Amino acid sequence: MRIKMATIRKRNGKFQVQIRVKGTQSITRTFRTKSEAIIWSRATETDKYHNPEVRNQPPCSKETVGTLLERYYIEVLSKRHWYKRECSILRRFQRSDLYNIKISDLSERDVARYRDQRLKVVKPATVVREICIGSHCLTIAQSEWGVRLTSNAFKSVRKPKVRNSRERRISKEEWRRIVETDSHRGLRSMRYIIELAVETAMRKGELLRAEWKDLDLEQSTLHIPKTKNEYPRTIPLTPKAIEIISSIEKREGIDTIIPVNYYTLSSWWAELLKAAGIKNLRWHDLRHEGISRHFEHGLSVPEVAMISGHRDYQMLRRYTHINPTTVAAKLAAIFSNN
Repeated sequence: MRIKMATIRKRNGKFQVQIRVKGTQSITRTFRTKSEAIIWSRATETDKYHNPEVRNQPPCSKETVGTLLERYYIEVLSKRHWYKRECSILRRFQRSDLYNIKISDLSERDVARYRDQRLKVVKPATVVREICIGSHCLTIAQSEWGVRLTSNAFKSVRKPKVRNSRERRISKEEWRRIVETDSHRGLRSMRYIIELAVETAMRKGELLRAEWKDLDLEQSTLHIPKTKNEYPRTIPLTPKAIEIISSIEKREGIDTIIPVNYYTLSSWWAELLKAAGIKNLRWHDLRHEGISRHFEHGLSVPEVAMISGHRDYQMLRRYTHINPTTVAAKLAAIFSNN
């Protein structure tokens, strides 16, 4: 089998890769970024992704951490809905010494050195995600690709402790400033999007992918087919959420309820906070706020999990920071009725 060099062309804002294989039809794929196109083309240009005999050879002589990660990206990561973060992790691996180490020579010491170097520039949570990607790659290589490994160095190495729990809530004064500032933004007004994010406790990607066809106003529910953990869910909508959605004009030819680009929304959010003079407030904190409010409204843990999509109730605790004054008011109301 003879494979010619890949050709990469930019078309309609995307990157199209074409690889010509003698005796068969050419292989064509389209990617959002040039780096993804390059990664795919490098991996596909080699026989090991087309020849089962070569694919199942043990790694002792030729396979490197990089070649396995490239294949892992093509066969596993690229098929996920939320693959952009993983793609950036792969690019970080490419810039490290770890990438070119033969898999037969890889040791816990190599991964530990990578871990310590990354901890100098990024937070522990980021390093843990990167190590987990490497660990899952080797697990797949051993269980599905016939790669024989003596051990999984990524899995064995000690992972840094992650302490990224936040207790950030939006104060009444901050909300007043957000509303006041947003009222002067005209077409870039995003108050309704912010309020809907809090009312539904949805992730940003889920919120912006929500479509009219998945909305059931009679049942007051919204189905979310694509989620971060890949488990679809249907969430009950609050009266306020229904009011917000009902006020949105449904445009012809646009399927999404919120017709705003992901990166455009991020830019608007940064501008709004700067103009309002609010610091240390992330978009994801709106999800924290929504979950905490649902608990304050008296919903049980399973009920809140139905809305938020958490399958692990322990993880849900990280997002829950109930206001003590709200609990005090409830206690006062309870005892005053006795």
